[in-house]
Amino acid sequence: MSAANQTTDVVAPIYPPTVTPPPWPLPLGRFLITFVRNPLRTLPQAAYDEPLSIHRLRGGRTVAWVSDPGLIEQILLHQAEDFPKTPLERRIFAPVLGQGILTAEGVAWRWQRRTVSPLFRHQQLLNHVPTIVAVGNGLVGRWRAGSAIGVRQIDRDMTDVTYDVITHTILAGGTEADGAAIKRAAEGLLGTTSWEIAYALAGLPEWVWHPGKGLARRGAVELREVVGRILARRRVSEPKDDLLGRLLAATDPETEQPMADEQLIDNLLTFLLAGHETTAKALTWSLYLLARAPDVQDTLRAEVLAVCGTADVGASQIDGLVYTRMVLKEAMRLYPPVAIMSRLAGRDLQLGGQALPKGTSVLLPIYAIHRHTKLWADPGKFDPKRFTPEAEAGHQRTQYMPFGFGPRTCIGNSFAMIEATALLATFVRAARFDWDGHCLPEPVNRVTLRPKGGMPLRVTALT
Repeated sequence: MSAANQTTDVVAPIYPPTVTPPPWPLPLGRFLITFVRNPLRTLPQAAYDEPLSIHRLRGGRTVAWVSDPGLIEQILLHQAEDFPKTPLERRIFAPVLGQGILTAEGVAWRWQRRTVSPLFRHQQLLNHVPTIVAVGNGLVGRWRAGSAIGVRQIDRDMTDVTYDVITHTILAGGTEADGAAIKRAAEGLLGTTSWEIAYALAGLPEWVWHPGKGLARRGAVELREVVGRILARRRVSEPKDDLLGRLLAATDPETEQPMADEQLIDNLLTFLLAGHETTAKALTWSLYLLARAPDVQDTLRAEVLAVCGTADVGASQIDGLVYTRMVLKEAMRLYPPVAIMSRLAGRDLQLGGQALPKGTSVLLPIYAIHRHTKLWADPGKFDPKRFTPEAEAGHQRTQYMPFGFGPRTCIGNSFAMIEATALLATFVRAARFDWDGHCLPEPVNRVTLRPKGGMPLRVTALT
């Protein structure tokens, strides 16, 4: 047997870090304390094993964890009007996102979705690939200029590079000072959400203080002010054919009305926070997994060289990077950028043969669904082959949903996949990523799924 075959035979499966679920739903006090530390640690074992788990709290409140794809489809599609978004989500996001496409409901949501949807067609978004790749090459250049070999905080690099992509596509017109203010404010805002959610679950009013509350409030105000300044500058500058320019010119297909400035700010911030944060985390976890699995990294690099050669990744080559997308999808299965979705039972109803009283908190634990023992073979294992085109065709529609599902599927999902594919291909062809053999970062849910303590990886520039 050849050495190459021997090496292939002894490649050990990778089981990257996860959290240990409690065997039973936690009592309220322990739940709230655990939730503040890491919401993932409150998902009970039943969320990973059962189709539906209902827990009735003291005081008559009910929580339902729903992991069955058929029931999820019922909630998000067939009976979506019976399961509205929760007031909790508005409490968390409305101070910064206002009544944008993420937080609005009913007529206000529908007209914004109609207005914005044409801007996110796949073929149009491919026009941004050269810009995305140029930004990625800029980071590669900084890696090479710093040192041929060195440890990088990859999570910070991915936050910076995805923000730079947004500022060259959606928020074009911002200054370097604007960028620093946005990243600072966003970190203050997202880092304290667990406290706000825990307080809401405990029934505490919004005015009650918690650690980081002042920082979050100031962050929300600063974000809206910065984006407002960018918008004002763009209104008096030469029109540009970028996403912001198209958004400024967009009108409702039915009423022909444009968006007011306040709604433009709401939606620009939605695209900024949802777009750049989620893609940054998907890339962070992807590079970590590639560092843990050098054989997968080598296969991905070989695909990029075969499809793109040594030239920049081009728009026409994105669809040919099949294995690159398989790696990204498997990374988002293990570490979905948004780990938990929530809805509310809008009336007394039946779900899966069980009664849900009006007001029941309906939790869709995407992190657990993506690792569910009844939906995935060996669910904790890193295995991109789960997403070959043939294997993916056999998946149920809602057993894998890193971008949600139904009418409120993330409008930027196509942009996120194009961006992540182009950047991951650019990075892996230009550098090798190695694990230090020790870093086992716990995934922590702070709106997006973050590695606790950051993500140090050794980056070696390739010639």
